Amino acid sequence: MNLEYLLLPIGIVLLAVPTTVICGSRMRERLGQPARRRGEGLVSLVRSWINWIDLVRGAAGAWLVQKPFQDSVSSQDELAMTFLAVQLALVFLGVLAQTLWVHRPVRVIGPVFFLTGITLVLSGPLTGGFALVTGFSCALMIGRVSAVFTLVPVALLGFGYLFDELSAVDAFNAAVFALPAFLAFTFGTRISFVRHTARPRVRHAREVQLRQPEVARDVGTVIRPDFAHPPIPVPAPAAAPPPSPAPARRIAGDPVQLPDFLRIAEDPEPARRRVRNRLFPRRGG
Repeated sequence: MNLEYLLLPIGIVLLAVPTTVICGSRMRERLGQPARRRGEGLVSLVRSWINWIDLVRGAAGAWLVQKPFQDSVSSQDELAMTFLAVQLALVFLGVLAQTLWVHRPVRVIGPVFFLTGITLVLSGPLTGGFALVTGFSCALMIGRVSAVFTLVPVALLGFGYLFDELSAVDAFNAAVFALPAFLAFTFGTRISFVRHTARPRVRHAREVQLRQPEVARDVGTVIRPDFAHPPIPVPAPAAAPPPSPAPARRIAGDPVQLPDFLRIAEDPEPARRRVRNRLFPRRGG
């Protein structure tokens, strides 16, 4: 038995172990609550060490599964198609284990780095590399990382046809890369990504602390009276000066009586009584 067949179970284990098993409980809690995060791009994905482990696992697992069948079976062998189907089935089950998280409810994980490693092995560095660069660049321009599961499969088929290397493996790779988007659409949920949460910098926190207003020194000080010493006399406030009297108006000259035509004649009988007398005249008058 060749050494390659001994390494085949290792490749199956690398493909079958889910990402949710490797990450901790905090990351599983975040994956259980998918949310759309704008403006983060690939920075938070690149900073997560779990994603780099997935990249190595995907590439190594796909290579260990593919290598034994390529060396031992020729293209003209009758079992070539059978071994190819077994190989692709193992890769498909591995991607399904990384993507589908049987949770309450079911969650869909976006194994971007895991699928990147598989793509570089199955489609090769030429077709796979051009497809990955094109798909990730377009996804960053759109502002949604989840768009890579739609753009990279289209780029794989396009560059495979352009480089005259399009085969059944490339078509299978495109279908596997689009699996997270298909499952998210089927279950009606968002795709969760393994991200590295940003922590506040110590320098920034220190600057914020220095910007806060200083608290008075006497605040919080307990004042206890000392009855042994007499209290300090407090000077009484000065009395307000009395208001100055208003200046008297002086009239120069002797008073002069008004002429008769300027005086208003006063009616000895009020208007109300006059109206009443007109309406109700007295009988005896």
